[in-house]
Amino acid sequence: MHKFTPILERVKGKKEDYATYGFKKIEMAALNTFFDLAQEYSSLEKLYMVSVAVPRVFFGLPCNLYLIDPKNEAIKWVANSDFGLCKTETEVPHYIKITDTPYRYGPAYVVPIHGKKTPASRILYYCSGDVIGIFEVTESDDLTEAELFFIQKYVNRIGYNLYNKYLAEQNIQHLKFINNLVADVEHNVIAPNLHYKYYFRKIRKYLNRNKEIESEVDKLLSEVKSTNPKVYAKISEILEEMVVINRSMFNDQEKIERHYKHTSLFLETLFRPDHFLFGEYIVKRTPCHLWGDIILPQLERYRDRFAQQGIMVDHIIKRYKASEDLQVRVDRGLLAQVVVNLLSNAAKYTESIADASGKKVKRVECSTLLLKHFFGRGHHGARFDVFTTGEPIDPETAAHIFDEGVRLTQRDPVEGKGHGLYFVKNVVEVHGGVVGHKAERHGNYFYFIIPT
Repeated sequence: MHKFTPILERVKGKKEDYATYGFKKIEMAALNTFFDLAQEYSSLEKLYMVSVAVPRVFFGLPCNLYLIDPKNEAIKWVANSDFGLCKTETEVPHYIKITDTPYRYGPAYVVPIHGKKTPASRILYYCSGDVIGIFEVTESDDLTEAELFFIQKYVNRIGYNLYNKYLAEQNIQHLKFINNLVADVEHNVIAPNLHYKYYFRKIRKYLNRNKEIESEVDKLLSEVKSTNPKVYAKISEILEEMVVINRSMFNDQEKIERHYKHTSLFLETLFRPDHFLFGEYIVKRTPCHLWGDIILPQLERYRDRFAQQGIMVDHIIKRYKASEDLQVRVDRGLLAQVVVNLLSNAAKYTESIADASGKKVKRVECSTLLLKHFFGRGHHGARFDVFTTGEPIDPETAAHIFDEGVRLTQRDPVEGKGHGLYFVKNVVEVHGGVVGHKAERHGNYFYFIIPT
């Protein structure tokens, strides 16, 4: 009931306000007519004309509607109660100014049109205190104070509807841009990216040929060893250097190809058109092994980064046993990025602790576990844990750790925008799973559980 109480109080307050306003029957009819037609017509131009038509029809008031260009604060005359829409070059009267409050100029009564002051205002780039336009009644000498007050309230309704239509059009333009951007990425990035497979195959072919050349040169060495020791020594030196270079090239080629595979998977998964069409992550489930297909490749990728932080993960990788791997049906690309986010946080936030001997150590542990009947009888769960040593996260922070914009720490050296764990939560939940955190004496567990 506590959430409903403020609404009830607000409704009562508005009821009292309208009793105080004392609007005439014709004035209430004018407001209702404006609201009805503002919803009936979808275009902005028709809303402009309705705004000036209602005062003319109900009260015989000549009026004008001006809008402010948010980019340069130029005032544009857009509608007049005599002839409807104005031409773009129509000159604005000199006394029409951007102000926060109504003012008189001769017989004219000029009222600023305010947009709603909400976070969406930042999207629309409104300026001058959210004044988005100006409404003018050109002949107001005979209007009473009560009637001028009604004009102000009427203009407020114009502002509300203008703002909403602006926001709707802005959203449509954003969606068109995003859809075009996704199509461009698919055409200009993802499709050309596939050609790298061809180049990697060629490089692998060249490297294998180099190994064959090594063998051929090695055979030649045995022939010249006894007849020309100097040539033998020189060729041996060249061959040794060649072997070292070839092995390094093999290792680097494998790392680059591994990185390419992961990048391609992430690009294709994140820029999947369905995400943008439906406005949420759309999963494409395929059967795979949680550890071998998703977690282990990411641990391999993060091996060097962990080593740079003084964290060893070789023991985790060697502990893996294929026979114990859990089978799941998941969106492989999306869930791999979940694991990446958890490992990235582990690399950033793991801190040293004293072990049993008093030695300072940094430790990361990863594990999987089958939770039988976790999602109901016969519906098991697969759990993945990442443990990092360091200061336990306090309960107040932990309660919001998966919320958007919440960061694990505010320490200056650690970069981040508080999006990683929010992404983790979203992806796991669209898989029908749950996420969680558990603080321990010497560190923190982050985990997710998904249906098997």
